[in-house]
Amino acid sequence: MMKKITTLLLITVACMTAWADIPNGYYANAIGKQDEALMTALEGIIYTHSQLGYNFLWDCYPYTDAGDDGYYIDMYSTSKYNHDSAHPGGASYVGQGLNREHSFPKSWFGGEVYPMYTDLMMIIPADAYVNQRRSNDPYGVCNGSDAITYVNEDLGVTMLGKLGTSTYNGYTQKVYEPDDEYKGDFARIYFYMVTCYKSVVHEWPGSDQLDYAANGYKAFSDWSLQMLMEWHRADPVSPKEIARNEAVYSSKDGNIDYGQGNRNPFVDHPELAEYIWGTKQHTAWPGEGTPQEINKLQPVMLDVDTTAVKGTEFRADWTNGGDVSSYTLKVNRVEETGPVLMLSEGFSNVVAYSDGYNDIGESLDNYTDNPGWTGFKLYTAADHSLKFGTSSLAGYIISPELALTSTVSVNFSAKNWISGKGVSDNSSIIVSCGDVSQTIPLSDTPTDYTVVLTGCTDNHVKLSGTGGNKRFYVYSIDIYNGDLNAPRKAPRREVIEEGDSTMRTVSGITDTCYTVQALAEGTFEYLVKAIYLDGTESPWSNIKHVTLTGVSDVIFGDVNGDNEVNVADVTALINIILNGIPADLAVTDLTGDHEVNVADVTLLIGYILSH
Repeated sequence: MMKKITTLLLITVACMTAWADIPNGYYANAIGKQDEALMTALEGIIYTHSQLGYNFLWDCYPYTDAGDDGYYIDMYSTSKYNHDSAHPGGASYVGQGLNREHSFPKSWFGGEVYPMYTDLMMIIPADAYVNQRRSNDPYGVCNGSDAITYVNEDLGVTMLGKLGTSTYNGYTQKVYEPDDEYKGDFARIYFYMVTCYKSVVHEWPGSDQLDYAANGYKAFSDWSLQMLMEWHRADPVSPKEIARNEAVYSSKDGNIDYGQGNRNPFVDHPELAEYIWGTKQHTAWPGEGTPQEINKLQPVMLDVDTTAVKGTEFRADWTNGGDVSSYTLKVNRVEETGPVLMLSEGFSNVVAYSDGYNDIGESLDNYTDNPGWTGFKLYTAADHSLKFGTSSLAGYIISPELALTSTVSVNFSAKNWISGKGVSDNSSIIVSCGDVSQTIPLSDTPTDYTVVLTGCTDNHVKLSGTGGNKRFYVYSIDIYNGDLNAPRKAPRREVIEEGDSTMRTVSGITDTCYTVQALAEGTFEYLVKAIYLDGTESPWSNIKHVTLTGVSDVIFGDVNGDNEVNVADVTALINIILNGIPADLAVTDLTGDHEVNVADVTLLIGYILSH
């Protein structure tokens, strides 16, 4: 049965929020929001957190999962485990040892993909045998004749829950049904996962428990959502959950923090699930207190500090963005044969729900991300776009003055204007730079177009319509020097804390500077944007450039920085790995795989023995 809700427990549940040490104002930006906007605000609050090492999780569990008796609270079995327990890769019976269990299976989000792969909020210490029998099956209900609960009579331990064919309405495949005592715990973990990673859930391989295609931001399949909400309601937040939530947020021992710095909103405020998936949808969450006023400033990239430039690294500096949860820095090497971004315009200052009535051609600086645009017969429109033209006149927009070369690429997003009766204007856009131009027919849906102009004779780019009654919308305009369609030695890619020596995208930066390391020779362009506390983002900043020689002054294997490579460096590297100490990848990532692990130790030992 679910937890017995006695009078004492009712009193306990009512007081749980008071037990939780929620930082003042932590959820302030979610107040007053509803449905998807509420979920997005929560994502902005909890997404930024420390990425823990996978091996480091073993050291976290004594702080996050130990009960009063010193043993871990294993939600999969009655076995007694602690930090010294065995970690069998292939367990043969209940009670044989302990695993790190992705209660939300890693195959559902693509495997060893960070930061999900090491998210302590959902990775629990669990009996290895039960974990391996569960595999990546969904959680469910299995009251049928084939349901199995494994028991080890010799050790006097048993599996908690059962495995079998789902008997829950809407699903008939194999499932693992947790013990009633922990069903609500797992439901709230699942709510956390699809909220914390809301922006990328649609990219996950998924499972039968998820159905983003059908249900969008609500993420779960119909049967799964109904079941999880039942579990959440019937099994209230327990003191064990509150304690674990606090520990995952922060568990310090000396200078080491065994927490990851974020919280599960559905443990702190269980009612939030009702506002997103349950009985209070379409209702603003009142929260506690008043909504936080967010100070949003556009970060500006500062000139490079030449004293912080080395052969393979440099430090990027920028101005404060206000109430920022993090910054994202983008770095790309500028190839001689590749295009250089001169201007990126997203019209983020246009806020409208329908077509405006006043021509804003003479006041574009109030609506554009970049100053200096001019235009004629331009009107604000929905989705941060501009409407061009009227039934009798063609509209146009002219870029600010730019240092353009003879070959210019213009990448823009646009679509036809369609009347209330569904009739399209079948418009075209003329893209010109001085004496050269191209005319591009438009689609009835937003589409990206790239125009390459060869023989540009001006320092402005112009986009215009072909005449009256040929109206259209433009959503963004990017202008490059060079040919975007030409082959390039270093394609532009956007990744998170990955990349090669020619590009890097670093997200989650909490300071107004960052040192980018292990770069190749060449000139690099770099820019930054702010992610505010409410989850919104600033436009990309201005672009700065830095030139590197590509020659590293780091001694290979000199982990401790004493200009020698010996067994002391092996000891230092092992200490970094075991204790999860932040490390300089240029020094510690000896294998070049962007991780610091036992492979680097093995390589270093081999290097020392061979020299």
